[in-house]
Order: sequence, then C-alpha cells, then structure tokens
Amino acid sequence: MKPILVAHFSKKLGDFSLNVNLELGKEVLVLFGPSGSGKTSILRCISGLLTPDQGLIELNGQVLFSSDGKRVKANVPVHLRQIGFVFQDYALFPHMTVAQNILYGCKDRKKGKELLSILMEKMRLKGLEGHYPHQLSGGQKQRVAIARALMAEPKLLLLDEPFSALDRPVRRKLQSDLLRLQEELAIPVVLVTHDLEDAFAMGHKLAVVNDGRIEQIGEKEEVFRHPRTRAVARFTGARNILEGKVVGKDEGAVHIEWMGLVLEAPTQEATVGSDVVFCIRPEDVMIVRPDRPVREGIKENLLTGVIVREIHRGNHYSLFFKATSVETGRDYDFEISIPVHAYWRLDLKVGKEVMVSLKKSALHIIPEP
Repeated sequence: MKPILVAHFSKKLGDFSLNVNLELGKEVLVLFGPSGSGKTSILRCISGLLTPDQGLIELNGQVLFSSDGKRVKANVPVHLRQIGFVFQDYALFPHMTVAQNILYGCKDRKKGKELLSILMEKMRLKGLEGHYPHQLSGGQKQRVAIARALMAEPKLLLLDEPFSALDRPVRRKLQSDLLRLQEELAIPVVLVTHDLEDAFAMGHKLAVVNDGRIEQIGEKEEVFRHPRTRAVARFTGARNILEGKVVGKDEGAVHIEWMGLVLEAPTQEATVGSDVVFCIRPEDVMIVRPDRPVREGIKENLLTGVIVREIHRGNHYSLFFKATSVETGRDYDFEISIPVHAYWRLDLKVGKEVMVSLKKSALHIIPEP
C-alpha cells in the first residue's frame, strides 16, 4: 500500500543533527525516546514550522518540501499543508471561549458551526462552549486543542506530548477517544511521547528516536520484542542486557554461553564463536513455583539465586535477582517484573531464595550492539 506521509530529510540545529526516514499510512506512529532526542523537531519539520536543510516531505502525493541541499525546490507554507498540530502547552487563547478557540481560523462560518457541533460531541465537550480556558481542567484543555486541530479537516494530525500533563484515568480516556477518532477519520497521526505506557497504548507503529535519528521503526510489538540496538532495548524496557558467546546452533535454537552457563535462545542470525549482546524483558523472567513440578514450558534456562532488592510500583513489583548458581560479580543479574497478586501468592521478599526461568522464546540477540 502506498504511504500517505513520506518524510526523508535532514536538519542541522547548531551542533545537533536531525536525520529522518519514515513513511506512514492510515495509522498512529509514536515517536518515542528520551528528552532532547529530536522528536518535537521532527514534528516541526513536517508541519513547516522548521525548514529542513535537504530531503523530501510528501503528504497524499503532494510535495510539501523538497531540497537537494543546494536549493529549496518546494516549501509549502504552514497554513496550506492541511496538517493539524497540537502543541504540548495546548496554545489556547485565554480571552476566547471554547467555541471561539475551536473556530479560530475557520473561514467558512456556516460549515464551521456544523463541524463545531460534531467535534464538541466527539471530544466530549458538550456544554462547555462558553467556558474560557482558565475554567477548564487539563484534560478538557487538551480536548479543545485537539478539536481545534481537527476543525480544519487535516490530512495529518501531529500531537506533541498530548498526555504529559494528565493524570492516569484522564489519560486513558483520552487515549481511547483519540484511537476511536483516528479510526473514524482514517488519517495518519504522529504522536510524540517519552512515556513507555503511552507509546504501547497508542501506537500502531513505533519509531525510537535517539540523538537526532530514528534507531528503529516498525510494528510496535516487533520493536518491543526485537530491538535492533542496545539503545532501543534500554528505551523500550528490555533492561536485562547481557553479553555472551555463541557456542552452538541447531535447528531450533542458538546456544549462548553466559558466565559459564549455556542458555538457549530462538534461532537467530549469529555465528558460532561470535560474541553477542542479548536481552530479555523483566516480565519474561519467570519465577518457578517451588510447590509445583516444573512444566515443560518453563524448564528452559533455569537459574537459582536470591532476591536482593525490590521496588513496589503499584500494580506490580520490580525484583532484583542475583544468581547463586554462577558467580557474575554483579550487584544483581536480572530485573523481574511480577504482578502484586503473584508476589503475595509466592510469599516473595528480599533475601528469599528462588529459581527463575529465562524464557527461551524471549531471549533476543541484539544485531547492532
């Protein structure tokens, strides 16, 4: 399927270089990464608020920007790009009502009033038409900002940290409404966040941005489960990153020596004898129940050790496990994420000896460490 948005460009900002290559259909792309990595600058270049040095930006086959680095061949003004942009600070006019903010810039007043009624309904703002921004909650302000961006019936919607100032219940409701709206409107959405939960909740595709470049882009499950670099693994929460050596391969597995133990991972591109970096997500390190026989599915890569630290994170615990079956010389060897109910059922605590299984299917060799 032909992409709706094509963005291949570069931009120098002082000592910082931005290099972007992405294509998008009728889906939500999340730009995810640490603060200062260039995520907002990417939105600004696509919208026309910032002019790239060279490259190509197309929307629905229309060239919005084109330059070979020597001269700009095309650069469509911001107001003609048919792009809606929701800024992180909402950018509402304090002296205007909700209705006036949403209608701002609308030239066809008759059509605008009809669309206003639809947007007030869809964005759950009915009854707030006459309110001013200072009378609204953070979630309501965000909904007004989104409604204003949609008033122009854009072909692309850009959202810069839309949930950063919202508490969790409000955030989840707005996420649900945004996904529903995106499906109804069938337009691409590019959303910036540095929150892992937001990225996973909202994105059809995920682009991990690091130091001005897209380190990896793809379906979110693929990026989460198969990070291509150590940085992507860290940013997406695969915090157990280890180093080992490939000592064998067979039809169904790669055998990796780690600290004297041989671990099994799924068949992946790896040469016997090569040093590798591999990772496993905290939720994929399984604690084996001592009161039950070890099932076939979790007989893989068994280690014994002790819980040396724990952090209660609300609905789950982060446990820090140090292996005693091997000597690694580290403070802890694996971080484990476990639901609260399982933590209590297994009577876990700091100092308790446990056996863990590193799920074979979840061990991933990082291709570009």
